[in-house]
Amino acid sequence: MKEKREHPLRQAGSGLLKLLYPPRCILCDEVLHLREHGCCSSCSAHLPWITGPVCMKCGKPVASAEKEYCDDCMKYPHEFDCGAAPFTYTGRMVQSVVRMKFGNRRDYIAFYAEAMEQALQSRLERWRPQAIIPVPMHPKKKRRRGYNQAELLAEELSRRTGIAYEGSLLRCVKMTAPQKQLGRMDRRKNLRGSFVMSRQRTGLERVLIVDDVYTTGSTIDEISRVLKEDGIRHTFFIVLCTGKGKKKVCTEKKL
Repeated sequence: MKEKREHPLRQAGSGLLKLLYPPRCILCDEVLHLREHGCCSSCSAHLPWITGPVCMKCGKPVASAEKEYCDDCMKYPHEFDCGAAPFTYTGRMVQSVVRMKFGNRRDYIAFYAEAMEQALQSRLERWRPQAIIPVPMHPKKKRRRGYNQAELLAEELSRRTGIAYEGSLLRCVKMTAPQKQLGRMDRRKNLRGSFVMSRQRTGLERVLIVDDVYTTGSTIDEISRVLKEDGIRHTFFIVLCTGKGKKKVCTEKKL
């Protein structure tokens, strides 16, 4: 799909912001040179692009093309249909995501979304999503942080792809314990009942869920379960980073 053209007023505003706050590298956070985009030339080789074979279910790297599914997806069933990510959650990318989420580095979003769009290019024709849905954040948590990074990524992806943005379709109604402190089964229990539909009978059949990081898939599974109970037949996801799996990941410059 063609990227939507930016409104002239928005272009002017973006130009002013760049003068006041020069764009910085997503990895080293140094100011970018004039012709650099998102990541500086010194750091570009360290972008943990996912290349080569991936799990047909969740998109994590796998050891060889003969292995169709990662170890997690072979052991545990999922509610979602399929997913993808441009990067592995490793190396300098971990700190980049931390700065974006907890350091108010929303200036990284455009580059992140561009990478996510690139990971989607070979899949959109098969998935054919009718709407993009961000993973919702509990209102109290969103007020404390000031924004929901999944919403920002989803809005930018919608703008780039032309797929409708449905940011109010789901609500998070339960404050949960941090997922990283929990095991797989406890994550599922922790999330149960966290998400509800804001409206029923949406008429949608195929949706794309957006989040920043995929680990066990518990969040995407719970959201998919809720969406499918409402009659949505197919749920796919795109995230910025996914767990590394058990494969040495290759990197190469793409953007």
